[in-house]
Amino acid sequence: MEQYLRRNRLSEFVDGLGVRVLIYALALGWFVWLWGLSAPALLAGAALGTLGQLVRTHFRKHTVQKREKALRCRIGAELLLEELLFAEPREAHFRAALLLESRWPLVMQSVKEDGVLCRQGDETLLVICIRMPAEGELSPGELIAAQRSIRRWQADRAVLCVLGRVSPKVAAKAEQTLLPLRLIPRETLLDIAGRLSPATDEQLVELGKRRRRSVGAGGVLELVFRRDKARKYFLYGVTMLVLYIITGAALYAVPGAVCLAMGVMCRSGRRDDERL
Repeated sequence: MEQYLRRNRLSEFVDGLGVRVLIYALALGWFVWLWGLSAPALLAGAALGTLGQLVRTHFRKHTVQKREKALRCRIGAELLLEELLFAEPREAHFRAALLLESRWPLVMQSVKEDGVLCRQGDETLLVICIRMPAEGELSPGELIAAQRSIRRWQADRAVLCVLGRVSPKVAAKAEQTLLPLRLIPRETLLDIAGRLSPATDEQLVELGKRRRRSVGAGGVLELVFRRDKARKYFLYGVTMLVLYIITGAALYAVPGAVCLAMGVMCRSGRRDDERL
């Protein structure tokens, strides 16, 4: 869930402020380049910049609802898979089978320590939840363990719900096994879980608490001078200096130099993985 814990209101405000400044700077620079530094050029640039802000606001209003729905589904799915990761084996297998039951015509029969026996037509399936972090990778050894479980419970085949990644090599090996295996990748599980269990307001509140705890003391400076913000600061700074060179207007030089200095400070800071 780390990707949902990075942004906060301060980060969004700084990014939004940078976009607004860039829009006004481009609009002013355009008219100053055409007409020179004069009152009509500044007024026209301000009017064009305001129009750009209105267009941006209108576009954001039209897309925010769609983005919120998609984000709720994604966060809800990630939270559900996170719960499966830390659940007991029987519970993880059972909840994975419930996910599959919502899409395919399965009838659950019994929950075992290493899977859930289900019926699909004339077949007996063993649904197994392979618990691992998102960056983990399915191994050939886990395929062999699944085949042992098939023989143990006399199932026709097994369905493996993998919470991590599946390499093409392991996926090809799963198709060539003596006992049939069906792999359900993480993205498919996320799609099913997102439709069934989008994030509620309570979950979003709890996620916000986790985000605030992740910031901690000194979080404001860490957010402003994060290494991944260096590129944006450099972009804003170079744009301002280019406008200064083109127009000769000194009002672009100072913010351009400040943005470049902030970019250098971001690049000189510690990497995230170097912090304890």
